[in-house]
Amino acid sequence: MQVEKEEKFNILSFCEEAVSLLLMAYLFIIFFFYPFYMQNGYVEIGSSKFFFYQMITTGALFVIVPLAALCMLLRLKNVGTLSYIRLSFTDCSFLLYGVAVMLSYFCSQFRREALWGEKGWYMGLIIQLFFIVFYFLISRFWEYEEKILIAFAVSSAGVFLLGLLNRFSIYPVIIEGANREFLSTMGNINWYCGYFSVLFPVGFVLYWLTDKRWIKIASALYTAIGIATGVTQGSNSAFIVLAGLYVVLFCLSFRSLGRMKRFFELAFIFCITCQGLRLWRLTYPESFDYYDGTLADWMSMTRITLYAIVPLAMVYVLLLLAGRKKDMDMGRYKMLRQITLLVLTIIIGVYAMLLILNTRAQDGIRFMGDQRILIFSEYWGSSRGGTWTAGANIFGEMPLSNKLIGVGPDSFASYLYMLPEVTEKVVDQFGTSRLTNAHNEWLTVLVNHGIIGLIGYAGIFVSVWIRFIYRAERITVSLKEKREGDKRQLYLYIFAISAFSYTIHNIVSFQQILSTPFVFLLIGMGESLMREGKKEKKGEFQSLDRP
Repeated sequence: MQVEKEEKFNILSFCEEAVSLLLMAYLFIIFFFYPFYMQNGYVEIGSSKFFFYQMITTGALFVIVPLAALCMLLRLKNVGTLSYIRLSFTDCSFLLYGVAVMLSYFCSQFRREALWGEKGWYMGLIIQLFFIVFYFLISRFWEYEEKILIAFAVSSAGVFLLGLLNRFSIYPVIIEGANREFLSTMGNINWYCGYFSVLFPVGFVLYWLTDKRWIKIASALYTAIGIATGVTQGSNSAFIVLAGLYVVLFCLSFRSLGRMKRFFELAFIFCITCQGLRLWRLTYPESFDYYDGTLADWMSMTRITLYAIVPLAMVYVLLLLAGRKKDMDMGRYKMLRQITLLVLTIIIGVYAMLLILNTRAQDGIRFMGDQRILIFSEYWGSSRGGTWTAGANIFGEMPLSNKLIGVGPDSFASYLYMLPEVTEKVVDQFGTSRLTNAHNEWLTVLVNHGIIGLIGYAGIFVSVWIRFIYRAERITVSLKEKREGDKRQLYLYIFAISAFSYTIHNIVSFQQILSTPFVFLLIGMGESLMREGKKEKKGEFQSLDRP
C-alpha cells in the first residue's frame, strides 16, 4: 500500500499567509466597523473616531510589522530574491511623499502640534506615516480577495441609508447632538461627503463592471441609495463627485456595447432615484430637513431628471437594437468621447474667463455683474475663495526653504496665525473659527509639506489613475479578443476611480480621518492586484513554496 507523501511544512508560506490574514482582519475592522464607531454621539465625534483608528492601527502595526520583516528575511534566505522591493512609480511617489513629510516635521517649528496634528483633524506626522506604511504592507503582503469589496459596499450602504433617513427626519438610532448639519455615524456633512467620495464608487463601478445577476441587482440598489444620499446630504461637493463619476464611466464605456448599456442604466438609476426623492417630498412635505434654496433642495424637487428619462430611453433602445448585430463595435463612436471632453473643456474655460473678467471689471460684465458665482471674492464657492486665497497668501509669505519642504504636517493653522496680514483677513471672514486648512487638499499639502511633498502626493494619485486604468483597459481588450487575461484585474477600475473621486472632491475639501485612511488602503489593495498580475505573468507564484 502506497502511503501518500506528507507535504513539508514551509515557514515562509505560513508567515506570508499569516500576515495576509492579519491585514484582511485590519481591513475588515477599518471598513466594516470603524464607520459605525461612536462615543457620546456627535459630541467630539472627530476625536473619538481618531482614537479608535489610532488604537486599531497602532495595535495592528505592532503585530504585523515584525511578521512582515520575518517574511522578508525568510524570502531572502530561501528564495534568494526580495521581490517586495521592486518599486513601481506609485511606490516611488509614496516614498518621496514620506521623505517630504518627515523633512517637513523635523524642520518644523511646530513639532509638538505636527506630531499628531491639529486637534479635531489629526493629520500629523504619525497619521501620514500610518497611511504610507499600510500602503506598502497591503501592496506587498495582502492576498487580493475580491469578495471583500462586497463587504465594504454592505458597510457603506448602511452608512448611506442611515444618512438618507436622517435627512428625511427619520432616526432609527437616537444620536446625541443630532441636527441637520450632522448625518449618519459620520458627523458633519463635509466629513460625510468625504467618506461618500471614496466608498460610493465601489458599488457604482461594480454595477458597470459585473455580469453576475445577483451582484448587478445588489449594486443597483447600492447605487440608488448612494445617489439618494449624495443628492440630499447637503454638501455641494457631492455633485462634483457624481458628475465626475458619470463623465469618467462614459469615457471608459466605449470599449464594449455592454458597458455603454450599463452606463445608460446608471443614468436611469440617477433620474429615477431623483424622482423617487421628489415623490417622497411631495408625499411628506415637512420631512426634508435641510435649508431651502440649496442645491440639495432643488435637485430633490426638480423635474429635469424626469424629462431626461425620455432621451435616455431613446438612446438605450438604439443600443439594444445595435446589440443584435454581432459585429457592433463601440470603438467606431469614440469621437463622441472627444466631443464630450472638448465641450466640458470649453465650458470650464468660458466660465474661468467670465469669472476673471467679471471680477476685474469695475462694474462687472453687463447682465452678469451681480452674479456671486461670477465674482471671485472671499465668499465665492461657499467661502472657498477666502480659504484658497489664505492658502496662496501663506505660501507666498513662506521663505524658500519652507516652500520646498513646508511648515510641518497639519501645521497650516499654526503658521497662518503667525502672519498678521493673513490672520487679519481670515479673522474678518471667519471670526473666531480656526482655519486649519485651505479647503483644497493639494494647496494644503503644498503649505504643509512644500513643493517636494506636493510632487510626491500628486504622483501617487496621477500614477494610480494612469497605471490602474491602463492595466484594466489592456485586460478588457484581451478578454474581448478571447486572449489570456485575469478578469480580477478589471477591479483595478474600482480602485482607480475611487482615488479619482476622492481627488476631485478634495478640490474643495480636505484630508480627514473619515476619508483619507480609506483611500490609501484602497490604493494599496489596487497595487497588490497590480503586482499579482505581474507575478502571474512572470510565473513567480511558483517560487513562493520553493524550499
